[in-house]
Amino acid sequence: MPYDAERGCISIALGGAILLSRGLKVFREPQFLRLRELLQGADVCFANLESSVLRYGEGIPALRTGTHRVTEPELLDALNWLGIKLVSCANSHSLNFGEEGLILQNRYLDAAGIAHAGTGENLRQASSPTYLETANGRVAMIAATAH
Repeated sequence: MPYDAERGCISIALGGAILLSRGLKVFREPQFLRLRELLQGADVCFANLESSVLRYGEGIPALRTGTHRVTEPELLDALNWLGIKLVSCANSHSLNFGEEGLILQNRYLDAAGIAHAGTGENLRQASSPTYLETANGRVAMIAATAH
């Protein structure tokens, strides 16, 4: 019996920027729930994490990086609920809260079971791919920014 991954059929949903500031489970609009169903149905669902995942008071806010958008770690459950399993952290907000904030964010993403790429404790980690195993195959992602 062949494995599902040998069929060569994998579905990938690509999203845009995610800026979570509240939970998502409260929304009941039919269009929103259809979108959730579509995202959950994909083998892989990707989005760009356009905020820093921290608790308020963690990290040291940078002075010249613009808006300091924060997603509290407890809200990562909403990404799982929505179906997002893979995020890019390489963007203009990566160092909004310094190296400490970046390292904490990656730990929170790991604890939530969300695969992520584009940042790390050193250049090797930041430039390494992340992998997501699915029943229909393995997906690798490399994330980079020129910012």
